[in-house]
Amino acid sequence: MVTERLKDISYAIRDIAVIANEVERSGKEIYHLNIGDPVKYDFMTPRYISQALADATFAGQNYYVDSLGVPELRKEVCKYEKSKNSIDITPNDILITSGVTEGLFFLLAGLLEKQNEILVPGPSYPIYITYSKFFDGVPIEYELDESNDWEPNVDDMRKKITQKTKAIIINSPNNPTGVLYNSKNMKDIINLAGEYKIPIISDEIYDQIVFEKEYFCPATLTEDIPIIGLNGFSKAHLATGWRMGYIYYYDPKEQLIELKESIEKMARARLCANSIAQFAAIEALKNPGPHTNKMVEKLKERRDYSYKRLRQIEGISVNNADGAFYLFPKIDFNEFKKWKNDKEFVIELLKETGICTVFGSGFGNFGKNHLRLTFLPDLETLETVYNLIEDFLK
Repeated sequence: MVTERLKDISYAIRDIAVIANEVERSGKEIYHLNIGDPVKYDFMTPRYISQALADATFAGQNYYVDSLGVPELRKEVCKYEKSKNSIDITPNDILITSGVTEGLFFLLAGLLEKQNEILVPGPSYPIYITYSKFFDGVPIEYELDESNDWEPNVDDMRKKITQKTKAIIINSPNNPTGVLYNSKNMKDIINLAGEYKIPIISDEIYDQIVFEKEYFCPATLTEDIPIIGLNGFSKAHLATGWRMGYIYYYDPKEQLIELKESIEKMARARLCANSIAQFAAIEALKNPGPHTNKMVEKLKERRDYSYKRLRQIEGISVNNADGAFYLFPKIDFNEFKKWKNDKEFVIELLKETGICTVFGSGFGNFGKNHLRLTFLPDLETLETVYNLIEDFLK
């Protein structure tokens, strides 16, 4: 009695948590390195942003708001994108969503049907694959080259474009690898999209969590290729549970009008995103505060420690992360013959040590033989985790 589209849904990041809950009920302490939620650790939502949320509800702003988003918030998003990325867009180019996830749902609903294809990075954030299939589309993974610090393989991308290709998804900084696409690769991808007259969907949720390298927003690198950006307040403003994001359309040649108008209809059908969270988000953009920079400083220290420790473990190789808060180490199963695959490895690691990571094959074909872990916990917890991993492998 269940549709095929629901039978096929999977989301490795949360699916592994179900097993972790079972292990925890047995009395074992769980180290949650599976979900990228900084607020679960020692990163607190700034008090002034929480206060803005409280002020909004006590001021009676608990009603349905504009389906496209509170007008003032859309104006502030435009100002933010202009100041940070030099993108010229208007409030009419903004749609406020319930997180980036809803934005992706809207976009793939508008682009995919009848086995049309979409290029997604491989390894890939699982929702790109799951939602593409949900809408009867075909996700085609282009290679992020592990031997080249996970940079996108543009030649591989070109080979995989067909007449059925409807868009290219880029995710920089990337989940799960942490790679920040360099400017040359970004420009090459933009030129490729222009050559085949397809839009780029740019998932930019980690754009403020970058370390040594420079972040390049694709919309700043082109004057004519349509870019659909996705961003939000979950990571940089430490408000993951608020589910507050947005879509922006950079469309200088007005090639996205029909798609944009159709998605607006869908947005009206779902009424609106969280009203009081939108009013609080206005305050977050008007007064950004030091919290993001402080978080990045802490994360860099934790990344460096994690990278160092993982490299010291025999049978594990890893590239360092340019941004976000994930590492994606590779397991040498020629050395560790006890386990047949990464999923089996991750589940036994969880049951034996309480360390909850995510199996790499949950991120698509290019993720096989890997695992994803966050370096969000404090250094003391990370030290315990890597000691346990070393003992487990010995």
